[in-house]
Amino acid sequence: MFPDHGHRRIAVASPDDIATARRIAAALAEGVLAADEASRLDRLVTSVAEHVLGRPSGTLLIARMRSGAGVECLAYDRDPATAELPVSSAEDAPRGLGAALDAIRAQADRFHIHATPGIGSALLARVLRPGADDAPPDDALAQAGAVMVERSGDEGRRGGPFLDHWSFSCAPARGGDGPCGIALMIDGDTAADTVEAGLEPGSAAGFGANLGEDGAKGEDSPPQSLAMMTPEVVRQVEAVVAATVPGLPAPMVVNAIRRDLKGRPELGLSRDRTLARIGRSAVAVLRFDADAVDYTALGTLAGAVVRPQEITALGARWAMIGFNPLAPASVHLRWGPGEHVVLYTGGCARLPALFIHRGLHEVEPTLAALILLRDGAVRDDDHTILVLRNRADRVPATPAG
Repeated sequence: MFPDHGHRRIAVASPDDIATARRIAAALAEGVLAADEASRLDRLVTSVAEHVLGRPSGTLLIARMRSGAGVECLAYDRDPATAELPVSSAEDAPRGLGAALDAIRAQADRFHIHATPGIGSALLARVLRPGADDAPPDDALAQAGAVMVERSGDEGRRGGPFLDHWSFSCAPARGGDGPCGIALMIDGDTAADTVEAGLEPGSAAGFGANLGEDGAKGEDSPPQSLAMMTPEVVRQVEAVVAATVPGLPAPMVVNAIRRDLKGRPELGLSRDRTLARIGRSAVAVLRFDADAVDYTALGTLAGAVVRPQEITALGARWAMIGFNPLAPASVHLRWGPGEHVVLYTGGCARLPALFIHRGLHEVEPTLAALILLRDGAVRDDDHTILVLRNRADRVPATPAG
């Protein structure tokens, strides 16, 4: 089941695609937006779709906001005729963009746009519930933005439900500790990464994609997806992460996830062959405070701390949630106000370098993630890209005593 905060992706090549985008937007608005806002969202999505119609690789992405504040519409193209945006003093977007973009801006509660000359443009537009705010809380140490899309094709092609997941939260200062935060990412689909690495799916290194009843590779066994995350298991993993005390090192959070899943007989990880594949999922946990990040990852996830002209990679150990019982590797790195962390699942490449090359340091994090998706996806796959910006310089000081 594809989650509500995942982005439905629509390649806009004809008026029929505009109608599809409007239907998706209407469905996502139900239970989130009142009638007036839903109508405004329909006009916004229509304007955005008409804007990208006929542009090279014109694409829309629509999702409910994870915070519940509203519905967001993202769009990008790969138009080599793209030029610099006009200079403006406006915080959110330049003026003088033309009638089509001005119409989009007029319908949106939040609007951001970015252009890379000779490459393409990307925009973000949101319609919010009355009284809702999409800005991070004043005491949040980081601002998060993410794009999560499903691979092309139906569930029959993928062999199971949607497999990626992300979450993010910040905790206020308590006791003698300052504010902190945590981010979680799951990549349940390791099959494509195994093949790309040249490993045989049925091998031990390939995590056993095609197993017979005795655990060995069966020549007549049908192909299987290597992992299958279910909504129940995802909720349980999130519950474990939420229950860990602020500041607990990331490796200990990952070990808590492992222990919990293995110790719950109702999940059947040790008996049921389908649920056992959950153990082949990759997971990453990032703890952070105002000055540093503490990162642990198992498997196919990648990331980096990105500074204005410097990248420091965040590594991962060869392991999955249910494989390789060695203690997960940990990386502890400094980061400061205005610096970023970029995390992403398999199927993308060079994202930290692209972040610098595209000049995304001042770009709204969700829009930055969209640009990285447009320019950094190297194969058709589930893609999740999470961008965190350190905003410790904007957090009010904790009163002494």
